[in-house]
Amino acid sequence: MSITVKNIEDLLNELAPVETAEGYDNVGALVGRRDAEVHKILVALDCTWDVVKEAEELGAELIVSHHPLFFHARKNLLEEDAEGRILCEMVRRNLSLIAAHTNLDQTELSGSAACARLLGLKNLRKETNYLFLGELEEPLTAKALEEKISAALRFPVRCYGDGNQTVATLAIAGGADDGDWMAAQALGAQALLTGEVRHHNALAAAMSDFVLFDGGHYGTEAPLVPFLAEYLQKRLNDVQCNVRVFPSQCAPFGSV
Repeated sequence: MSITVKNIEDLLNELAPVETAEGYDNVGALVGRRDAEVHKILVALDCTWDVVKEAEELGAELIVSHHPLFFHARKNLLEEDAEGRILCEMVRRNLSLIAAHTNLDQTELSGSAACARLLGLKNLRKETNYLFLGELEEPLTAKALEEKISAALRFPVRCYGDGNQTVATLAIAGGADDGDWMAAQALGAQALLTGEVRHHNALAAAMSDFVLFDGGHYGTEAPLVPFLAEYLQKRLNDVQCNVRVFPSQCAPFGSV
């Protein structure tokens, strides 16, 4: 049974329907041909130059990325900028690209859910579109939890708030979602792990006896890559397709 880019797009759409993506987003098949056959897939957080070269070395025909390569329409396709260079190289190499972004962020394979698994949170539940909550195995001080998160993500985490605050329930909104801290607090969490914390939200949360953890946009979303690759491999194995799925080993900002 041959598998095409369209077949992979359909699999991803079952998991993360494109209609659930935000209006500004750019998801689904973005580069290549939907009818192109696929034998190897590379899953990555971003479609960078290094990821494209990694796909070429693996002999992959398709890259599945979390972040879209481009959000806005281009007026040219020149290799004078990073995006244009990547697009031209992909066209030359017959590489296709599918993106699953804010639609994936709302599923059990989101960066938030991946972080929760790495932290061993119990009773994980999705409370809003992008906000996940779970209980720690045992309550920890914010300072101790900062160290635990840094070790689990293999990425430096910054704690905003009282380091002695006890945290039993942690909210997670990977990427850029610090504005959800009040919703997290109202739902019973004592802290929120996200990827980008703005100064005014850090101050407001600290004055409300709430803790914000900034794990970086990359740090809080890169953990989804191996889980998404595993999911796709299992789905393809279930229908006995000879397609191999690889998680990208590229880490532009450090190891995750």
